Parts: sequence; C-alpha cells; structure tokens
Amino acid sequence: MNIFRNKLPKNLFRNIYYAFLAQSISLLLNIVMSLVVPKILGVTEYSYWQLYVFYVGYVGFFHFGLNDGIYLRLGGDKYKEINHSLLGTQLKLLLILEITISSIIAIVGVNFIEDSNRQFIIIMAGIYLVLANITLYLGYIFQAVNKTKVYSISVLIDRCFVLISIFILMFLNIQQFQFFVIVYLSSKILSLIYCGYLGRDIVLAKWFNTGQAIKEMWINISIGIKLVIANIASMLILGSGRFIIDKIWGVTAFGKVSLSISLTNFFLVFIAQTSMVLFPTLRRIEKGQLNKLYFIMRGLLGVFLPVVFLMYFPIMILLTKWLPDYKESLHYLILLLPLCTFDGKMQLLCNTFFKVLRKEKILLVNNILSMTLSIVLSIICGYIFHSITLVILAIVISVAFRGILSDIYLAKLMSRPIISNLIGEIVIVVIFIYSAWYLSLGLAFLIFFASYIVYLIINIKTIKQLSRYVSQR
Repeated sequence: MNIFRNKLPKNLFRNIYYAFLAQSISLLLNIVMSLVVPKILGVTEYSYWQLYVFYVGYVGFFHFGLNDGIYLRLGGDKYKEINHSLLGTQLKLLLILEITISSIIAIVGVNFIEDSNRQFIIIMAGIYLVLANITLYLGYIFQAVNKTKVYSISVLIDRCFVLISIFILMFLNIQQFQFFVIVYLSSKILSLIYCGYLGRDIVLAKWFNTGQAIKEMWINISIGIKLVIANIASMLILGSGRFIIDKIWGVTAFGKVSLSISLTNFFLVFIAQTSMVLFPTLRRIEKGQLNKLYFIMRGLLGVFLPVVFLMYFPIMILLTKWLPDYKESLHYLILLLPLCTFDGKMQLLCNTFFKVLRKEKILLVNNILSMTLSIVLSIICGYIFHSITLVILAIVISVAFRGILSDIYLAKLMSRPIISNLIGEIVIVVIFIYSAWYLSLGLAFLIFFASYIVYLIINIKTIKQLSRYVSQR
C-alpha cells in the first residue's frame, strides 16, 4: 500500500510547494508587519492599522457564499471542462453586487462616523471588499481545478509588493498608517490583474443567459452560504473578544492584543493554505484511503503541533528587547499560542475533511456553538470582571471547544478512537500555559521541554505507526 505515490496526483506536492512558497513570503511579511511596522508607526498609529486589518478580515463574507459554492462544486474538475461563459457572467454579476455594497459602506462611513481616521478605514475597507472578493472568485476557481500554482503566484505578487513597499516606507520614515493602507489596496489590484489575465477565458467570456446565470449563482450561494456563516462564526470566536476589548479599553489595548494574535497567525497561514491545496485532491480519493490519510494527518498534527510552544521562549527574549512598548502583548501570547494547536488542527484536518465529506452543516453548527460561547464568556469577562486577560482566555477556551468538538465528530466518522490522544494534547497545553504564566522564563522552558519529551515517549507507538504508514511502498 502506498497512499502517497499511487493515489495522490503527481502535481500535489508541486502545488504544496508553490503554496508554501507563497505562504513563506506571507510569513516574512507578517513578521515585518508585526515586528517592524509597530516600531515605525508607534502605538496609536499601529493600533489604527490593526483596526483596518481587523475590518478587512471580514470583507470576504460579502460574496455570500458564491465563491465557496463554486469551490465545492468544481473541486476536482479540470479547467478546460468547466463552463467559462457561465462562470464569467457570474463574475460580472458579483462585481455589480460588490460595488453596490462598497458604496453603501462608504456612505455609512462618511455620515455616521465622526473620527476621521475611522472614516478613512471604513471607506478603504469598502474598496478592498470589491478587489478582494473578485480576486478570490478567480482564485477559488484556480484552486478547485487544481491550478493552485496560479493562485499561489498571485499571492506572491500581492505579498512581495507589500513587503517591498513597507521597506520603502520605512526608508522614507513614513509614520502615518494611511500610507500602509494604500499599499495594501495597491497590492490587491496587482493580484487581481494577474488572476484576471490568467483567467481571461472566464473574464472575457461571452455573456451567458442572465436568468440561468442567476439561477446558477443561487445554487452556488445556497451551497456556499453554510461555509460563509461557518467562517463568520469562526472569525467571531476571536473577533467578539477583540470588539469588546476595543469598546471597553480603546484602540491602544486593541492594538496590543492584536499584535499577539498576529504572532500566532505566523504558523496558521501555512496550515490554511495547505488545507486549500489538499481539498481538490482529497475529493478524488476513495473513502478507504481517506481513512488512512486521516490517521496519518491527525497523528502528525497531534504529536508535532506542540513544538510551537517551544518557539515561545526565544521569541519572548528577542521581542522583549525589540518591542519594549509591547511587553504586555508578549505576555498575552502565552494564552494565545494554544490557538496554533487547536485552530491549526481544525483548519488542516477538520475543515478539510468536513468539506470533502460534504459535512458543511456540522462545521456550521460547531462554529456557531463556539461563537456563542465566545460572545457570552467575553461579555462576562469584559463587563463583569473587567479583565483583558480573562477575555483572551475566553477566546482560547472557545477555540479549544470548537476544535475538540469537531475532532471527536470527525474521529467518529472515521471510526478512529482519539480520546486518549485528546487528553494528552490538552495536558501538554495546560502545562505550557501554567509554567509560562507563573514561572520564570528559564524554569518554564525546562519544565515544558521535559514534559514534551515525556509526551513524545508516551506517543512513541503512534510515531512508529505513522513512520510505517509513510514509508510503505
């Protein structure tokens, strides 16, 4: 048996290579954004920048599931075989919709918001909404038909432009966040031009029958809306707490917490993109092979994701000296770093397999339950206990709840026992949080390192099984 050589397409690893290359540049950009930009802008300007980044994180929901529906329905198809005219007409109808929504957002921003900086952020987020959703429409098509290389290069163009521009702004000593926002928009324009050129068979296709195109859009939206709502709920698990922090403690506290969340995202961007690459490939694999792949992927993630906790200790030493004004943010990182384990497994394993098995409804229910828990706990911790620390802990508990719930359900579908594995993974997270929060940095490192070695020894049987599965020819 060789599930890698015999069952997976030859270009899978090439696609993963390009995806990881794109995300490596994104990682470098995130490092610059998180470590260099706050030093350039200062606390207040950086906080406004983080507010803009926070808002644009939600614009992807204004395609109302169209992109996701197309992604799910085309997954595994070939580019030459899809209906370019039908997809092109839907693209043009989407463009009209996005411009309308953007105009409404701009009107609201001008007439109902007094802070000029927030006005600027809202208007620019509205423009970004149009650019991002049209680019994403084409990008999802490329990924669904296994042309991940095209989408990855569009990401490279986007991120490289921002990265180069950031260094230029730094050289010119630009200290206004507005310039960074303009760079962000410009990069998305370049990405859209690239995707539009490579997808010109779709963009320039003849207009399809309007009635049929709208009917097809409705089918795609009705399928994709579950994923959109699930994604909204997923983002609000983190977002609800950040909204409350902004409301109670102001934009500066919001910026400090956002820095810690940005640091955790370094790792998660790799996981998210790998998930997108795997989906069209896994759609072509029979269920028996899916079960084996699930065992391998879950085992690898369970054993090796905790390595991210070891990274905290050198990061803490370096960043405390580099960003002394954000020392409080780095302390919050102790609580937020478990997002990498719980959310990382959720994105790569549960989200991917739920989509392949067409269990979007389960994904939706789990995300809504976790979002509700996050909102309730964040309100209690913010307004009753008036504690930022407890609000952050509420976010992490909610993400963990979502991950554990989804993990158990997926394991049941795959007929794999995981309770003992889950307990071990939770214990290693608790050891890290307790030791890093209450003990000195050196002592905490020694305790966690020793605990992780014990954890690996306990899981040695699983590691050997995984090694056999991967090495079999």
